[in-house]
Amino acid sequence: MRILLGVLILAGFPQAGPPEIKPDDFARLQAAIHPEPDESPWRDIDWMTSIRGARQRAAAEGKPVLVFTAADGSPLSRT
Repeated sequence: MRILLGVLILAGFPQAGPPEIKPDDFARLQAAIHPEPDESPWRDIDWMTSIRGARQRAAAEGKPVLVFTAADGSPLSRT
């Protein structure tokens, strides 16, 4: 009962939104978070989503296959 009362009381308080970004700071902040040209070399790899196609290509090129997955299924959210 106390938890429900606490939730109802907190729900009545206005929620603070994110702080506004001043126009003068926007360009500086955008430059700070923008990745450098060589920062993400994995983006230059021609990733494949078909394991069959990847195996055929790897065999033709004499290279191994790297299979990347996630704990909850597909890293591409195709679970």
